[in-house]
This record gives sequence, C-alpha cells and structure tokens, in this order.
Amino acid sequence: MDNATLVSPGTTVSGNVRGKGPLTIAGRVDGRVAIEGEVDVLAKGIVVGAELEADLVRVRGSVKTVLKARAAAAFDAGAQVEGEVHAPRLEIDPNARVRARLVMPLALPRGVRVPQATRRDDPWNG
Repeated sequence: MDNATLVSPGTTVSGNVRGKGPLTIAGRVDGRVAIEGEVDVLAKGIVVGAELEADLVRVRGSVKTVLKARAAAAFDAGAQVEGEVHAPRLEIDPNARVRARLVMPLALPRGVRVPQATRRDDPWNG
C-alpha cells in the first residue's frame, strides 16, 4: 500500500482513529477505527476496541473487536480474530484462527423470500 498512514511497530494509539485510508497497522490500536478505504493489520499488528470499520479489511495480526467491512474482509494465515464480523464477502485462510459471530447480508432477488422452517419440517427438531 503506497501512501498509507502507518501505525508503526512499537507504537500504541489509544483512542479513536478516523479518516481516509489506506491505513496500515503494524503496532497497536486501542479504540475505535473508522476508515474510508482499506485497513491492513500486519502480522504484529493488534487492534482492540469497540469497532474496526472500513471498506476493505485485511488481517494478518490480531483483532479483538466488532469488525465491519463494507465491501470485503480477508483473514490471512496467522490472523487471530475474536469478536463479531460483519462483511458481505469474507475470505479465511485455513491457518487463520477465528472465534467470532459472523453476520453476512442475504441479498435475494426482488420478490424472493427465505422459507421459514416449521417445527414439523425442521430436521433438528425430530
């Protein structure tokens, strides 16, 4: 990422980070992150806080928060994600560790509804 704002290794930011990306986190951010654009959490990067929100989020480090990716999120090998993940598209490397509630929008064609299971045809209720 050229011309990215960088939270350097060994640096801790306590508080909210807002602005236009790209933002690269190689240090630690304790607080809310709200970026228009891309956020890249590098292998030694850590984000702990109320929320991490951006258009695109790539995690190679550690994230413990509510993560909201407006377009997509990717968890690469070595990523450790804990909390809640909201994303319309998500890629998870098999060597990433994820312990999170996943929320993905369900976009159906106009007029199509999701069928609701009744007790009788729900296979989990016998």
